Amino acid sequence: MGLFSDAKKNYDRRRDIAEYNYRAREYISDGQRIYQEAYGKLQDACWRTGKKVNEYQNYKRNVLNEINRTLKEIDSSHEDYKLSSQIDFVNLDTCAVKQEEKLGIIDEMLATWVQPSVTDFFSDSTMEYYEAKANMQSARSYKDRMKYKRDELRNVRDAVLDIPGFLDDEKRQIEELMEKFRKTAKNIEQSNVQERMDALCQIAKLIADSMTTQFINNNYQVTEQYKTISSRFTTINNSLASAAWLIGG
Repeated sequence: MGLFSDAKKNYDRRRDIAEYNYRAREYISDGQRIYQEAYGKLQDACWRTGKKVNEYQNYKRNVLNEINRTLKEIDSSHEDYKLSSQIDFVNLDTCAVKQEEKLGIIDEMLATWVQPSVTDFFSDSTMEYYEAKANMQSARSYKDRMKYKRDELRNVRDAVLDIPGFLDDEKRQIEELMEKFRKTAKNIEQSNVQERMDALCQIAKLIADSMTTQFINNNYQVTEQYKTISSRFTTINNSLASAAWLIGG
């Protein structure tokens, strides 16, 4: 009876070990899939957003080049204005490069997302049955950890995907400002010369400042400093919209 009892016990234990090992592999596989899918989606969002940001920086560089040319043309006809000397365009290209380097933080932060090692979760027990059971429980914990990591990755992805919309809104403000800039520059000789000069410089300085202010923080979000700069686009737009006498027809 004892012999058969031991045999039955050993059989049940081997069966349990096989079941524990099977379930452990399933938990690990599920955990790895959960993490990789979430990471892949974040990676794609970062790539698309990074492309959008670089295109936008090129757009603003072209805007600043247009502003620089316009101010120099005004100065060539009116040396006493000295508009172009009020804006530092000397390091314009350097400013753009620095900003793009700061935008590279997306890639740098993305590289910090390392999938937790499976081996970190498992025990060092040499007892096969208890090791299998403990490892199954550890594998379950690993899967739960990957679910938590997935949620973190999703939150970051949502933050990254908010950036293009922010840029689109800002670009609309800049385009409206540039319409006002061109009209003001065209009519600068007519009247209110000093006020028009001030408006032109204010627009130019604001766009230049936006090129040298850190854009994204370590949480993949637009920095508060940049938000402050960006909000001024709207403020100046609204101010100039109610000053048709300043802009001119």
